[in-house]
Amino acid sequence: MLLIAGAVTLLALGIGAGLWASHAANPLSDSRMSITRADSAGMMERHMADIPSEYAGLHNPIPLTDESLKRGQELYVARCAACHGEEGDGDGVAAQTLDPPPAVLAHTGQMLTDAYLFWRISEGGSFEPFDSAMPAFASSLSNHERWDVIHYLRSLAGTNTTRMDGVNGMDPYMMQTMMRGGGFWMIFGGLASAAALAGFIALLVWAFSGSSQPGRPTETPVEILKRRYAAGEINGEQFETMKRQLAE
Repeated sequence: MLLIAGAVTLLALGIGAGLWASHAANPLSDSRMSITRADSAGMMERHMADIPSEYAGLHNPIPLTDESLKRGQELYVARCAACHGEEGDGDGVAAQTLDPPPAVLAHTGQMLTDAYLFWRISEGGSFEPFDSAMPAFASSLSNHERWDVIHYLRSLAGTNTTRMDGVNGMDPYMMQTMMRGGGFWMIFGGLASAAALAGFIALLVWAFSGSSQPGRPTETPVEILKRRYAAGEINGEQFETMKRQLAE
């Protein structure tokens, strides 16, 4: 029972370490996550929409500089913050009246490709599957300005990384977490949980193999011969011959 209790404790500690590490790897605050979950199914569908051919494969041609970020910030505050919030949390002054709600750009801006973001900023959301109040900015913002805004909204989560093409508009979340430095903690959590589970199983096997199947004590070769002779498996002559061979 003591061994089993120790194994359960080890497993609980490992799982706890895994959960803590997963939380440490998450770059988003709890408030951002709760906002994101509110429309997670619909938002996922919208983010997986097919990008039109004229936008597919685009990459930001504007160098990431302080000047570009400053221009992007000014444009974001003037054109985007009322809905998406000053920090990109989807909590702007107009957000409560919108259905679907504005995207949490501090989160999604790190997961979406350049092509997807440029498309959405350019064309807005007045068509399926979006059907949102987001206006189109293709006629009011130049290409350069739209790319500046993309640089800035990526910085809202604290980093600005090069996008990698994913499925339609979305990059794999795990890859983006690795790129932001959370990969170490996710790997640590996974290894901790796996090690705890392996230790738990090993301790259980060891405990039950010793208690549920007591078996016989370890026998010497001569004792084995005696047992076989007593059971009639070998005769007296065979017993003596094998005994002499063991003694040689």
